[in-house]
Amino acid sequence: MPRILCVLAALLVGCTTEPEPTSTALSIRYTEVSAGIDFDHYNGFSGEYYYVETFGPGSAFIDYDGDGWLDIYLVNGTYLKGLAPDPLPTNQLYRNRGDGTFARADVGATDMGYGMGVAAADYDNDGDTDLYITNFGPNALYRNEGGYFVDATQETGVGDRRWSTSSAFLDYDLDGDLDLFATNYVDFDLNRNVLCKEGRIRTYCRPQAYEPVGDLLYRNDGGRFTDVTDEAGIELAGRGLGVALSDFDRDGDTDIYVANDGTMNFLYENRRGHFAEIGLQTGTRYNEDGRAEAGMGVDFGDYDNDGYQDIFVTNFGFETNTLYRNSEGTYFADVSAEVALAEPTYDPLGFGTKFLDYDNDADLDLFVANGHVLDLMDDIDTTGNLSYYQTNQLLRNDGREGSRRFVDVSSRSGTSFSVKNVGRGTAVADYDNDGDIDLLVNGVADPPRLLRNDGGNQQHWLIVELVGAGHLDALGTIVTATAAGGTRQTRERQSGGSYLSAHDPRLHFGLGDATQSDLEIRWPDGQIQYLKDVASDQILRVVQPEAEP
Repeated sequence: MPRILCVLAALLVGCTTEPEPTSTALSIRYTEVSAGIDFDHYNGFSGEYYYVETFGPGSAFIDYDGDGWLDIYLVNGTYLKGLAPDPLPTNQLYRNRGDGTFARADVGATDMGYGMGVAAADYDNDGDTDLYITNFGPNALYRNEGGYFVDATQETGVGDRRWSTSSAFLDYDLDGDLDLFATNYVDFDLNRNVLCKEGRIRTYCRPQAYEPVGDLLYRNDGGRFTDVTDEAGIELAGRGLGVALSDFDRDGDTDIYVANDGTMNFLYENRRGHFAEIGLQTGTRYNEDGRAEAGMGVDFGDYDNDGYQDIFVTNFGFETNTLYRNSEGTYFADVSAEVALAEPTYDPLGFGTKFLDYDNDADLDLFVANGHVLDLMDDIDTTGNLSYYQTNQLLRNDGREGSRRFVDVSSRSGTSFSVKNVGRGTAVADYDNDGDIDLLVNGVADPPRLLRNDGGNQQHWLIVELVGAGHLDALGTIVTATAAGGTRQTRERQSGGSYLSAHDPRLHFGLGDATQSDLEIRWPDGQIQYLKDVASDQILRVVQPEAEP
């Protein structure tokens, strides 16, 4: 959509007066803290403009040692050609000390490939979290053995050698163990590097310079994975960058959405273990103008509290990010302009993104990590609106029933939002266990940025940790919290989302002024559990009850 039309659409929809943010929202700040993290991303820049240099890295929050405090895993690149650096760059895990700081933990999983992303789950169901690393080159699976990671790639058969990006675990066939999905990007080879220019300036290519490749679905067959991509109906080739999972139609199994760069996005409906791509029928392939956008990051979340998960996709500069509203699991509508997201997201280039209730007011807001892919964009752009380094965005859901809108509150959410970065993989979690959601942004050739939420816990909250009876991670579980005032919120326990990253495995509910709520938990096997009068302001661990004989 041309920029002037985006502005007009936003103005026409937004004629009514915006509600003023609450005093709580106005007082929340995100503070950037070093917290003992001494990591610098290495992208292997050589001057040859190898395409892979500009797309990573991802990050993850995981509790690798089971102590109740979320640790941090950061993905690194490596050298591509020429003289290798000394020491060689590796991925790195940082242990949470439980006091707001982190320390390096030499516990394996220091993968030395050219890293892109990370997914985290207990694939072998032994009670600790394992890691799957996507690379430009062979992917890697690290099995957690009581707090130390062992390379299990060869024995599990998941070392695909193509350029993989985002990935996620799921139980797609409902057999009680965790399968694995990975997006793949393009067919790029260092020995067939394409020389690209913007005008007379050499820089990175546009995605159209390279052919798309297909994604991957692995079935877990007792600890070894089998490639079932074709037989399960994952048939299309796209330039995949982001993946998000949800039971969007509430039929009891997990569906897959892939954000593709410059080609149509994919919505794979799970039909009890076989997938059908239904993006055209559901309105999720393209934006409202029927155009494929440069999809980067993606997330599912129920922003309007109707019980169905909506989709948010980040896109290229001079494209709006796109919010697709879910109409009871049958159709999605592009409501980006209607909810006032068109204008603030038009110039930036978004990557990592997440639905989150940063102010605990009982509705989902949005965070977007921004940064261009063309390192000389400041010289290339003639409009003055684009740059390589960009500021991130916090977009607050105003919560107005029937006409919800998002307001860009970045400028009043702390000085960390005035700092520019080349934002890529973004993970969210309550790493300090204080009831509000913190952010971790990993960027190209920069240190990661840990952004602590200060003040979001002034309103009530609930964090739910789920332990399943089949697979312990309980992926696919849907939890609905109904507060005393009648507000209903729905969250899903799913892997994936954002871009290249993994998040707090616990479900977070902001509850506003409600001191208690009722929970409905639909476990992956269909069992429904009810908990009444659950007190707010706690981390609640719920173990799935044994089924009655």
